[in-house]
Amino acid sequence: MVYLLTFAGAAILLLYLSGLIAIYWLQGRLIYPGERTTRAHPLDFDPRFVWTSVVTADGLGLACRYCPPVPDSPLCILLLHGNGEDLRNRSAIAERLVDEGYGVLQVEYRGFAGNPGRPSEQGLYSDGRAALKLLESTGRAVVIHGYSLGSGVAVQLATETRCAGLILEAPFTSVVAVAKARLSWLPVERLTRDRYDSLSKIGRVRAPLLIYGGDEDLVIPPAHFEQLYAAANKPSKFILIRGAGHVDVWESGGERYVLEFLRTVADQC
Repeated sequence: MVYLLTFAGAAILLLYLSGLIAIYWLQGRLIYPGERTTRAHPLDFDPRFVWTSVVTADGLGLACRYCPPVPDSPLCILLLHGNGEDLRNRSAIAERLVDEGYGVLQVEYRGFAGNPGRPSEQGLYSDGRAALKLLESTGRAVVIHGYSLGSGVAVQLATETRCAGLILEAPFTSVVAVAKARLSWLPVERLTRDRYDSLSKIGRVRAPLLIYGGDEDLVIPPAHFEQLYAAANKPSKFILIRGAGHVDVWESGGERYVLEFLRTVADQC
């Protein structure tokens, strides 16, 4: 019996240590699964867009997809996609925004879709800054739209610049909070390198804010949206879309609220 208990204890300890090692060394693949996507072909996309590039502060050239605004539009929108995606996954949203006359820039993250570099929290912030610099050169007001992982980048950028608006689609409070809910038996707070702690930053955002997500989101539960909204400066908007999950928020009603928000922001520019 003593032997069995000792063996069982050793097995549990080994399992626990294996979990620690796996989380620490493999977290890059867990946070950035889209790093393995292939480069999107330019012919896959709307001809109103052109392919260009931005250069980050650390010298990486990143592929971008850009459509300038129509002459009388005051807004450009920076779209920041999620962690398991590349530009193709947000192309329908980008094209719908162009239909409204807005300028739209989609930046591909470092290490994604054939781009050089390896993704990291500070690296993606640098990518976003380079994209913002391009849009700011147009002289138009800029709205930042971040989806899922992109919401973490968007919040950081909004604390650094005077953007005209911030839109967060299916946002998390932090990567640590998401990981804790799934791996409560591991000390993920100590192990996680890239945290994207939006909850601690959202109060520093002064731009008009829209948060929207699905009430059936199983990837990032609605409690994250609610906590971000509670911590944000007011007036802000929070829309919980019934029947929407994590990947279909725009199609399930989010489009309407985003377009309404953008029209309001444009009227104030």
